[in-house]
Amino acid sequence: MRASAGDRDPLEDILGEMARVAQRGAGRATAEGDPDPGELIEGTEEVSFVLMAPGHSRLDIDVKAEDDRLRVESYDFKIVKLLRCVVDPSTAKTTYVNGVLSVRVAKRV
Repeated sequence: MRASAGDRDPLEDILGEMARVAQRGAGRATAEGDPDPGELIEGTEEVSFVLMAPGHSRLDIDVKAEDDRLRVESYDFKIVKLLRCVVDPSTAKTTYVNGVLSVRVAKRV
């Protein structure tokens, strides 16, 4: 039996989105400039980046926010995301939980 739209579990929606990101190859980007590694989300005050990177520890992943780009590197991938805005690198915050890397950085005003 299929649930109606009002009965949907928000966790199912999140897991479905994570699966779609993973299917696009987000977890194993191997070259600078890959067409779509991870998910870049630009808000009004900050930029967020989410990457499926299972099999790593948080110490394996190096994240650097620069003025107009975000660099994410590990032993098996390197990702450089060009941003459409300038960010404040000192505000960068990262988390790595259950194979999902999240980066948030404030836009520079």
